[in-house]
Amino acid sequence: MNDPHLDLLDGTLKGDQKSLKELVLIFQEKIFGLSLKFLWDPDDAEDATQEILIKVITNLGGFRKESKLSTWVYRIAVNHLINFKKSLLETSKVRFKLVHSELQKSQVVETNTSEETEFISMNVQAACTHAMLLCLKRNHRMAFLLGEVFQVTGEEGAWIMGITPANFRKKLSRARLRMNEFLGSHCGIANSENKCRCKNRIAYSMQNGRIHSYLSLSEKMKESGEWKNQTALLYASGEIKEVAEIYRFGPNFRSGRDGLAFLKKSFSEGKFQILE
Repeated sequence: MNDPHLDLLDGTLKGDQKSLKELVLIFQEKIFGLSLKFLWDPDDAEDATQEILIKVITNLGGFRKESKLSTWVYRIAVNHLINFKKSLLETSKVRFKLVHSELQKSQVVETNTSEETEFISMNVQAACTHAMLLCLKRNHRMAFLLGEVFQVTGEEGAWIMGITPANFRKKLSRARLRMNEFLGSHCGIANSENKCRCKNRIAYSMQNGRIHSYLSLSEKMKESGEWKNQTALLYASGEIKEVAEIYRFGPNFRSGRDGLAFLKKSFSEGKFQILE
């Protein structure tokens, strides 16, 4: 098995701080990307990421190389996220019918808009499409993210979720069908014939505060100009896009917290024993 992270793992287990730092930086972003899509709320995703990092680092010594290290990390992350506290939005039992009603609350804006509008549109896209995922049951949502967005194999997905390959495929199939049906019929990114456009929802989204946490999260991308490389999906085309592409190639938000500093502080305070 070709595992690109084994050298960093070996170095970390030997106490090499540089290896530990690189390992944390790599997996913090992977974990945060999964957490944000699964939980929707950036603050919850940040909290979950830190908690998962603690579990990963404190259990590195127990990694038996039965899979790639990244697959093992995803297994820990998935188990944690499936059992993570539900947000107010999720406990309100978001359903596709409610999302459909929400999508009607928009106003048409001119095609030629400012750079600021494009930036906000990117955040509307993320907040809106991530919210749609909450309409799926947690295990179906996770199967969709693993299989369609992160593109793990059926066997890997099954092992990560702790279920049989047949069960994983069933959950993925059902989730894929529901997402394709809804976005294909309502989202202007998925199908240019649909009326909903991210720009048209800016005023409503700003008014109800749904994207404020996303705007805060993406501020660093705005400062660096990195967001400009992530707006392609905001423009409607004549082709119907696969729903998975919307999540796979959408805004690539990064954690705003220093994972390594958090770990060092936690270990120095004696809360955890590293590498047990």
